Amino acid sequence: MRYSVTGATGLLGNNIVRNLLKNGHQVRVAVRNSSSLAPLQGLDVEIIKGKLGDVENTQRLMDGADGLIHAAGLIWFGKTQQKISHEVNVEASLELGRQCARLGKRLVFISSTDALAAGEKTRPADETCLEPAKCNAAYVVSKRRAEFELLQLASSAALDLVIVNPSLFFGPWDWKPSSGKMILALTEKFVPLAPSGGISVGDARNIAAGIVAAMLRGRCGHRYVLAGDNVSYLQLWRKIAGLVNRRGPITAMRTPMKKILSLWGDINTRISKRETEINREAIKLGACWNFYDSSKAVKELGYEPGNYETALRDSWNWLVENGYTPGK
Repeated sequence: MRYSVTGATGLLGNNIVRNLLKNGHQVRVAVRNSSSLAPLQGLDVEIIKGKLGDVENTQRLMDGADGLIHAAGLIWFGKTQQKISHEVNVEASLELGRQCARLGKRLVFISSTDALAAGEKTRPADETCLEPAKCNAAYVVSKRRAEFELLQLASSAALDLVIVNPSLFFGPWDWKPSSGKMILALTEKFVPLAPSGGISVGDARNIAAGIVAAMLRGRCGHRYVLAGDNVSYLQLWRKIAGLVNRRGPITAMRTPMKKILSLWGDINTRISKRETEINREAIKLGACWNFYDSSKAVKELGYEPGNYETALRDSWNWLVENGYTPGK
């Protein structure tokens, strides 16, 4: 089979491509003209360069393909960048959906658990938990909107659509890096406070395998949560600190500090005209219990969540081996 993949230079997209190739499929990838091709070096893939969502480029991407895995997207956990996030995460995804519907091909849309409602500390959420939205971050808003629009398209234009909702994930082949930035940040300086909530942490390789399974066996019109181990941010950051031989955070952030940092983020954005990663929406998200249950994917797709400690270790080792750190 021949599958097209967007976002192939990112951590998840690259692992998806490698999984497809390992299982004997032909792969065509879409990359921006400005993207480095280093993540694709040595991989037997056909490369289509151009703007994501461009009609002509999308037609080239889908010509002769049996399906599309759409892993590309813009991630910004702040309130700014709403317009560009809508263009990339919603409008471009809709154009890809229209082409798949026209050709009668399956689209696996990679959304996020951040498009779902948060869980609770003792009760993880699943695919049915849609309200309320966690916050007004551009990524959250645009991913929720993209899901809605694509499901509407599926009902009106017979689009064969499967939505997958991965959690946070780590693993090798993190070229940019993405989640690896969290590991690198904790190697560079002591961070005394962790976010007050929690997060589901998966392995990029297992999630990639789950996404390929969704292409092959997922039910049209359904969502599948692809998550991992549910841990507090304090536990996660301490685990990372131990891995990289650094001092971990002392405690989780209390409400007064969250209010102070939220106000500082607002003021800094207003003065500098540039929102930093420490902002009101990101702090809201970090206070959520982003805990998720992957039972549906396990049952229907054969998804294996993996172990977050293994994913962290392999991510760190890959970063070291590829020169992203000065060494252990």
